[in-house]
Amino acid sequence: MALEKRHIRFERLALEEVTHEMLTLAARGDGKGWMNVQPVVADEHRPPESAIFKLFTAKGPAIPLGTWVPGHHYRDKWQAASVGLQHAGGRHAANLLEERGVSEPEGWNRRQDHIKRGLVYELPEGQDPKKALEFLVDAMAQLVEFPLSGRWLAIVLTQR
Repeated sequence: MALEKRHIRFERLALEEVTHEMLTLAARGDGKGWMNVQPVVADEHRPPESAIFKLFTAKGPAIPLGTWVPGHHYRDKWQAASVGLQHAGGRHAANLLEERGVSEPEGWNRRQDHIKRGLVYELPEGQDPKKALEFLVDAMAQLVEFPLSGRWLAIVLTQR
C-alpha cells in the first residue's frame, strides 16, 4: 500500500489548515486516509527511549501520538470516526485528564483506556473534526512530563 504523506506544522491557536485537511479526508468517506498529531519536542527536552525499555515497559510512548480517523464506509457498513491517543500518562488517563481540566467532548464513546495501547474514542456522526484536534492537542499537553514548545505536527496520510 503506497501512502502519501503531508506534514503540517501548526500552533494551538492556528488550527485552520489542519482542520481543512481533516474535512477533506472526511468528505472522501472511503477510509483511505487518516491523520497523526504529535507535539514538536526540542532535542534537549526529548526523553530517552530505548527499544529494549519500550519492549518491557507497560507505558506508552513518552512523546504522545494522537490519531484521528474519519468516518467511512467499510464493506457496506458505516464505521464511525475515531480518535486514539498513545501516551505515557499511566493508568486511567481519562480520569487524569478530567482532573486536569480536559474532558472528552459530549457524545464521545470511550472504547479503551489502556496503559500501553492508550485511549480510543468513537465519535458521533457529524462531529466537527476541529473538536477532535482540539481534544488531542489539549490531552497530549496534559499527559507529558516535560515542557512542550507549543508547536505541533500533523501528518496527513492517504492511500494512493
